[in-house]
Amino acid sequence: MMNICKKCGVELDINMNYCPLCGHKTNATSEAPLYPKDVTYDFKELSNVQKRKIFWDLSLIVLVAGILSSTVIDLIINKNITWSKYTITVGLAMVIHISLIVFLHARTIRLFLLGFIASSLLILLLDWFNKSMNWAVPVGIPLLFCLYLIVMVMALIIKKSRQKGVNLIAYVLIAIAITGIATEGILSLYVNNTLTLHWSLILLVCMVAISAILLFIHFRLKKATDLRKFFNL
Repeated sequence: MMNICKKCGVELDINMNYCPLCGHKTNATSEAPLYPKDVTYDFKELSNVQKRKIFWDLSLIVLVAGILSSTVIDLIINKNITWSKYTITVGLAMVIHISLIVFLHARTIRLFLLGFIASSLLILLLDWFNKSMNWAVPVGIPLLFCLYLIVMVMALIIKKSRQKGVNLIAYVLIAIAITGIATEGILSLYVNNTLTLHWSLILLVCMVAISAILLFIHFRLKKATDLRKFFNL
């Protein structure tokens, strides 16, 4: 129904209450507004548990799809499971690790322990696939143990740190240096049957020197140890 100003006869929009020309009050109704209100939906924000569950579901779908597709392609081409056994093993290991992170994220020690066991089994399977079994036990698992141990200690240190700033960079650099020493030591024992350290010692000296400077900044300027405050970000 058309809305017309009774005083001056100007045609008005259906939702106008006053005439823009003379200012006379009209008899507009709000039954059919020209611009309806925006439709809003009452969506609730997902909790952290729900977000982790969704991430786990999507990751599981993608990994299982990759495992099945690689297996089918291998069977079609080679009439047997050949190269797909590697993708199956790695895919299952990723499923295990993602599941551990999702469901045991708050239990650091148990998370890394079960992750180390799963990764060790992966290395043993890969070595067994090659029918050699000569590198997993003497090299792979010791390196893996050192890496998991260093990362677990780093996670605990970061978790316990009250102020998180440049001191975390120092801890990471020290962890890299220790990883280098463990790597060169294990490889030298495997190859030469003797413990010899060369490049890892140089790496250790450099990382310790840089870490000492960063730790000095951290403890000297406690109010500026937050990275954003320290660099005025």
